[in-house]
Amino acid sequence: MARNPFGGTSADTAEDGGGVRIPGATGTVWDGPSEGAAQVIDLLDSDHAPISTVVADTEGMIPTFWGPEAAEKLWISFGLTRVALVATNVGERLATHVAAFDPHGSYAASSAELATMRGTPGGLATLDGRGRVPADQLPVLTPKMLDWIAVTAAPYGATGDGVTDDTAAIQAAINAAGIGGVVYFPRGIYCISAPLDLPRGVTLTGSHSNLMVGPGMGKTDYPCYIQALPSFTTGAMITIIGEADGTHPAINGEQRLYNIMLDGSQVKSGNLDGIYAKGNVQNIVMRDVCIRDMPNNGIITGRNAGGELPYSWRLHSVMVDNSHSNGYVFERNTDLTMIDCQAIGCWAVGFKITNCANSTFVGCRAEWTGSHGMHFTGAWGNWPGSGSATLSACSTDRCGQDGVRIDATGNGPFIVSALMTRRDGRNGGPGGGKFAGLALLNRAPVVVNGLTSYVGTDDAGTAGTSPEYGLRIAGARDVTVVGAYLHGATAGVLQEGTNERIRLTAITTVAGNNYAEDRVQSPQ
Repeated sequence: MARNPFGGTSADTAEDGGGVRIPGATGTVWDGPSEGAAQVIDLLDSDHAPISTVVADTEGMIPTFWGPEAAEKLWISFGLTRVALVATNVGERLATHVAAFDPHGSYAASSAELATMRGTPGGLATLDGRGRVPADQLPVLTPKMLDWIAVTAAPYGATGDGVTDDTAAIQAAINAAGIGGVVYFPRGIYCISAPLDLPRGVTLTGSHSNLMVGPGMGKTDYPCYIQALPSFTTGAMITIIGEADGTHPAINGEQRLYNIMLDGSQVKSGNLDGIYAKGNVQNIVMRDVCIRDMPNNGIITGRNAGGELPYSWRLHSVMVDNSHSNGYVFERNTDLTMIDCQAIGCWAVGFKITNCANSTFVGCRAEWTGSHGMHFTGAWGNWPGSGSATLSACSTDRCGQDGVRIDATGNGPFIVSALMTRRDGRNGGPGGGKFAGLALLNRAPVVVNGLTSYVGTDDAGTAGTSPEYGLRIAGARDVTVVGAYLHGATAGVLQEGTNERIRLTAITTVAGNNYAEDRVQSPQ
């Protein structure tokens, strides 16, 4: 062991309680800050002569001195509070350690040994041409220490170069992960030509999940995603199957997808989906997932041979961008929770939700869809103990038909709170078509608290003003709307057909373009 130097820097001063330097003051050195600490008298001055105290110079500065063997931190007092002193050669020792680091725990004895330590597992990594730490330089850890598999590591060897078909390599890594294992995608573009079949309890995670392409950005920016090759025209990029078919289990689930993007932009035809789950698939969690440019749906679920469907999923910050059919298609996914999920530019419906009892949608958004932004349909609550859905702080904008349409049947009430709709009912450009910000054609009860609908045109001021109605109620039953600002090109509210038990309270309606000022308030 060796002694380390202390003092001698511009920060080392002998001061009184008011911050005034004390020239010539005598300081005592301690091995701790508390009253029970021991005084240290085994000290050397700068010339390595023994001393038991430290004397400040004529300007009140603490001179360089040497502490006892192996000491790296001491405390000094000039009659007042003890202050800490740290050895001044820490930076030098750290640099020496980094320059000559040995993964086995000792220092290199020669430059030849040092050369062998760089670019080795557990040693000092060298970056590849894309600024990444190659997988073969990651620390060699046993599965019990870290259940992560990099798809680029041996023996899997995915390239992520945007050209090579990495399907077999990625699937091999997924199969090897096991329950609780994490399959990691370093930065790159991983091309696949067939579905990735996700077993129980496996997590897929990437380095980054892109969102939609914004102004000044291109689709090739941020190369961190899985991409379908042009020949991959049918099926789904990721499948999760809950069906005893000889390959999959009867009950599947507990998969996780984090920081993952799926890209279908290279597939010019076909019916490829982003994610497809079939049968009894439970407790899926997705967070920071983006699915873009799919020839068919973004995420879709389906029945197995026994009629079972997935349920109890949790989706957080999931984006479906420009799918050529629907964004999200869920049927009877009981206990579904979607938070901050968005569908933008989808050619059909953004969120198509059928009989998903006890489901919750918070801060979700549908924008520029070809059909309805959000469509809640089907026979809800048609089995014991089931209910309907809660929508809180959701929004729509410039959807082709209704912003939100509820035409479900059942006895459980839908709860809609703080819904903001804007410029929906585009109808291909001219507006009209009886489309509305919120369309209630339901036989299930609906309770709305806080609703706004606002009109507008396309961003460039082109196309017609829409929606035609802020709120449309047609053939509905048991509707309560409390507190709404409803602006439609033709009227704020349209009630038609035979409606039963409709109550509208504290409603402001406006008709005309978005400069209209002719507001009508309902009785309080």
